[in-house]
Amino acid sequence: DRKQVPQHHKTKVKKVLKHSISPMTFEERKDGAAEDGEGDLMVTARRDRRLSRASVKFFQVETSMRNLSIGSASDGGLVDSEGKVRDEYILQRQSVNRPTKLKKIPLLCDLTTSGQITHVDGWVFAMLLVSGFAKMSSKTNELNTINVFPIADGDTGANMKVCLKLPVRNLLLKPNDNIMTASREMAADVLLNGQGNSGTILSHFFVELAEAVREVNKSDMSVDEFTSCLIKAGVAMDSSVPNPVQGTLLSVSRDALLGLEKQRPFATLDVLLKAMHKSCQIELAKTPDQLIVDGVKVLEKAGVVDSGAQGFAYLAEGMYLASIGELPNVEPRLFHTATLTTSDDSPPISVDHTVCDSKYRYCTEAVVMLKEGVTPNVVFDSVQKAASQEGIGDSSVFVKGFDMVKIHMHTNDPDQLFDILQPFNRDPILKKEKVEDMLDMRESMHGDETLDLADAKFTIMGLCSYVLPKSTYDLDELHTLPIFAVPSTTQEPIDMRFVSDEDVCVLLNQQRHKDTAIRYTTAAPNPMQLKIEILAALTKGKPLLVFLFSADKRISATGRNTMVAIDMLEDEQKKLVKVFVHGWTFYEQPFLTEAIKFAEGGKSIDEAIEACKEIGDHCFSFSNFMTSSSVRKLMAWRPGMFPEGFTVEDNSFIAFGLPVTTRDVVMPLAERVGKLMTVQNKAMSMVDLQDAEIARVKDNLKPDEKLSKVIVQTIGRIDIGHKFLQKMKDANVPMMDDVELSVCNAGIFSVVVSAWGEMSAVYVVKKV
Repeated sequence: DRKQVPQHHKTKVKKVLKHSISPMTFEERKDGAAEDGEGDLMVTARRDRRLSRASVKFFQVETSMRNLSIGSASDGGLVDSEGKVRDEYILQRQSVNRPTKLKKIPLLCDLTTSGQITHVDGWVFAMLLVSGFAKMSSKTNELNTINVFPIADGDTGANMKVCLKLPVRNLLLKPNDNIMTASREMAADVLLNGQGNSGTILSHFFVELAEAVREVNKSDMSVDEFTSCLIKAGVAMDSSVPNPVQGTLLSVSRDALLGLEKQRPFATLDVLLKAMHKSCQIELAKTPDQLIVDGVKVLEKAGVVDSGAQGFAYLAEGMYLASIGELPNVEPRLFHTATLTTSDDSPPISVDHTVCDSKYRYCTEAVVMLKEGVTPNVVFDSVQKAASQEGIGDSSVFVKGFDMVKIHMHTNDPDQLFDILQPFNRDPILKKEKVEDMLDMRESMHGDETLDLADAKFTIMGLCSYVLPKSTYDLDELHTLPIFAVPSTTQEPIDMRFVSDEDVCVLLNQQRHKDTAIRYTTAAPNPMQLKIEILAALTKGKPLLVFLFSADKRISATGRNTMVAIDMLEDEQKKLVKVFVHGWTFYEQPFLTEAIKFAEGGKSIDEAIEACKEIGDHCFSFSNFMTSSSVRKLMAWRPGMFPEGFTVEDNSFIAFGLPVTTRDVVMPLAERVGKLMTVQNKAMSMVDLQDAEIARVKDNLKPDEKLSKVIVQTIGRIDIGHKFLQKMKDANVPMMDDVELSVCNAGIFSVVVSAWGEMSAVYVVKKV
């Protein structure tokens, strides 16, 4: 059955299916076994028994659907007869971090026999996209590197990968041989998952492709009919933006697919895939001459082709390589959520990342579930009017599908865009929001100010990748303690070090909606895991400074297990490890940044400890801005942190914190946790709460005191953090001339205890 596929593959491939897919792919085993991506570790997760909270081999938990019923075209499926997505479908499509049943990539059809495939159905469609995604995903780093237009924020590859990862995986989790069903479910998924300029435009392509397939109205179609659908989708690409730009993903996908028209008819799939690959390469090569900004051929000057167009070309190349048997095997870990990032096989590329700039800072997106009677064009016209007449942003991209619309824009004030969209949304909050700081991303990727700790006299371990900016992630001298997030739906720990910013955005948006929110807790690493991490840090032959907020086993299991792990070391190894306990829970940023500064300056580990001790004992303060719903969630999770009888008003905002001033008397470590939930201000809006806290900070500071550090960590809305810092400056809050100001988004920790739009600010106060 594997050796040959007749001209129309479907009949034979059903026999292949029985032999090529394990029963666990489509039917959940009764004992609920879950397998990791490598296939060498099996963990039984019985429904009446909780998984170990920390495994030696970190679980690579995947996002997936569970109990999702996908109907055929005859029963309407999850998209109704009018083309509207059912609400329950949206909720199920948003479900993430649940155990997957995708143990291996199913062979829905053998693309190496494409010379004999004359029709395209849902299974062929799925395998084409799996192959294209595999190739494009392997080039993520290259696509990020060559990203220069409209701004060199280094995220094209990541955005295109996020756009397709879950939608393509979903085609495999519940295969459907009806191409109308498969394509429209793909379209709905990319609408929810596509992000960034390139990801949003790419999602538009698949929405238009689904519409073209629907018009043919066949469960499977000839290769030439499928070609016609591709061409229609390409032609429709111009409608995704108000001002189409030549030499980009938009024009290359359009012109490459239009180029197929002259070569029709296509009788077999292999001829189509070869022609599409060649056409994409031809159009891609034109982009350096085509993309002109202010009279400058920016791609030619940078020495690259357009990154989004290159990503689309890789999709076509992956399909072609699969058809000739030259695509490497596709493994399930391609679709995992919390995985180590691996480099692709691309050679080093020299790129001028200064050729383009933007007067707008934030890459902003939203998904709107349209009210009854509201058309997509009404929404698009309102946004475009604000962009052209009021100048709120540029790089607008619009995608419509079913009863949803997605809007992408570069702006300096995301709230302006969200406020325009909310009246058209049928729910109290938008289905999805996303805000990224493009200037910060560009600086992190290509900036001149880079940390160099190669000559540091010690290395550092703590909550590094959870609380520090992305610019520090690649430093070999910084090591992050492994801590796990445990979703209530699976009880399977997710190693938080390996959860991407894109995944965090998905999770936070899920938590914004009552119907898709789930409860998360944290799980500590066991002593053996911690010993392994400590030994890895010690391989540099330098002393190791470990930061803990508590070593008391009653307060912190991570602290307790870290001390046990250190005790397991050899005597000579123990001498190299020093522990600093600061007592201020997850507010570790000022201590880590101080230690990094001392390490970069060639100072000793003891000097760094003294400086951190000074901050923790005398200079540390903070404000934590929370919603009443988050406070209640924290009260249910850690009731001991709150005084007896503590209550909170519905729909209110609360600021917890410490007096913002120096302390002459050292507060004992055991008392510090009890001070974290001290209420400082309450308000009925986040804006009013920020104003009240800024007034408090200014009032608390004594005449001889100024702020030397302000570190803001935001939950999804990084723009709110920058607004807060600007408000502090406008209010003339006393700051040192060389004050260190920083804003970054919180990672996966925020999913556990926080909510979208919240933030915290850590202050270091110095006497002058």
